Amino acid sequence: MSTLLTVAAKARRNDRTTEIDRLSTDDVLQLIHQEDVAAHDAVAHCLPDVARVVEHAVAALSRGGRVVIIGAGASGELAQQAINDFAPDSQTQVRCIAVNDTHADDYDGGIGALQAINFNHNDVLLALTLSGKTPWVWGALRQANETGAMVAVLTADQQSEAASLGDIVIAPPTGAEVVAGYGNPKARRAQQTILTMLTTTLAIRSGRVYSNLRVDIPATENKWQERQIAIVMAASDCSRKEAKAALASCNQQCKTAILMLLSGMDAWDASEALQRNNGHLRLALKEKRT
Repeated sequence: MSTLLTVAAKARRNDRTTEIDRLSTDDVLQLIHQEDVAAHDAVAHCLPDVARVVEHAVAALSRGGRVVIIGAGASGELAQQAINDFAPDSQTQVRCIAVNDTHADDYDGGIGALQAINFNHNDVLLALTLSGKTPWVWGALRQANETGAMVAVLTADQQSEAASLGDIVIAPPTGAEVVAGYGNPKARRAQQTILTMLTTTLAIRSGRVYSNLRVDIPATENKWQERQIAIVMAASDCSRKEAKAALASCNQQCKTAILMLLSGMDAWDASEALQRNNGHLRLALKEKRT
């Protein structure tokens, strides 16, 4: 498909909203909501591909590789926010490379961005690009392909240039926007939803979650220290005093404190058990009980 045809397809009018300018305010809002629901439902079509990306990412992390999420402009901002939400600590295995719109046309810059971090075949790349036509992203994708790494692309256009460079392409069929030419709110929302699902699942699979509690919270600020206490109390059904004492005895390591309270281990043994189980609290507990 040519670029002109791709642009035309993305800007096509939505048959369901051609009379939207004649509707009342309430009806306009209802119609927009209906379109948003349809866009959300479109995400379900992509779940098998999202699962494949997660499995590749988990495998990469287990072998010491990295998961690198890239994007330019608004997609880059979304990627950076996703990484901030994924890991409040200083880990480097899951990271973001983002550039603003002024660098989006720099094809060589995309190549150089991956070269600068020694991106290699042990890593996984996830590229965010709604249009699929960002030169900086193309450069990064082609560089990743050169290394033999697994490459995934999250885009709104299955037929885009970027999509042709991905081993796995996630392209939710959100359809035409409510108003043609008024941004890409449906496509952007689907992109954000999928990215959140992906990073949340990766956090669960990589041991950052116990039950439905986030247990990788660092004690870098007072607000995080309070959250640690609350999480330890919820996970171990202990008192605030017990939670604070456990955290204090293990250098404010949330998972270690929980394991201590649930298993009776001291701080040293709990820390060792977590290391043996790659930081997975539930596996460490299972090991203790067997």
